[in-house]
Amino acid sequence: MAESYSTHFETGDTARKYETGEYAPGSYANLLWQIEQDQLRAIVAEMKLNQPHIEALDFASGTGRITALLENLVDAVTGIEISQSMCDIATKKVQRARILCADILAAGAPVEGKYDLITAFRFFLNADPALRLPALKSLAERLKDRQSLLVFNNHGNLWSHKLLMWPVYKVRRLGKGRRVTGNYLTTGAMLSLMAEAGLRLQRTFPSGFYSAKILPVVGYDKAIRWERRASKSPLLGRFCVNQLYVATLA
Repeated sequence: MAESYSTHFETGDTARKYETGEYAPGSYANLLWQIEQDQLRAIVAEMKLNQPHIEALDFASGTGRITALLENLVDAVTGIEISQSMCDIATKKVQRARILCADILAAGAPVEGKYDLITAFRFFLNADPALRLPALKSLAERLKDRQSLLVFNNHGNLWSHKLLMWPVYKVRRLGKGRRVTGNYLTTGAMLSLMAEAGLRLQRTFPSGFYSAKILPVVGYDKAIRWERRASKSPLLGRFCVNQLYVATLA
């Protein structure tokens, strides 16, 4: 039986490996995070033009990577995470943010607040498919009004370099009697979920056109320059592995 997203980071070792391994300096995930930070800063800066006070929620906040960034950009931020091990790491990382260890998708879970900005990074691709729509609806319910933004990503866009390996992984999974889910998700699928959740896509910020294989070939510094240029290209952006969506209430 496949391990669920909600239990994957229950142990402290797994949480620490995610923190120090996945986003280690010089890694491709770290490279994309540099671009994502710029994109998130730009989103908040644009919000501030018309909204001087911003309260934010970082859903599935993990070890506090996004929460720690947000607390320097907005007036107040709450990070919500289901894994206690992740929350323990996040609590030590943040300065002003409130970290809550809770499952807001559980039946009868109260709405703890309303927010001007909600972020959800690396959740929807990893989550059990049955959780995606309930999660979007739950986050939509927490948006303060129609000017509030929900910013979330799909870091497994099928129409990217991942498409090259899709047939291989499909055969491997079918051979083991498992459905092909989890590693790939299209923007079309996400748009359908948004519509069902009462959300409307406002704009998209892409990143990750070349894949991690570029790092040993050209080095980190050149790779990030190439990736930054690709993320700003309307044509190449469609084929980036990471799609950062900005949505509002419909």
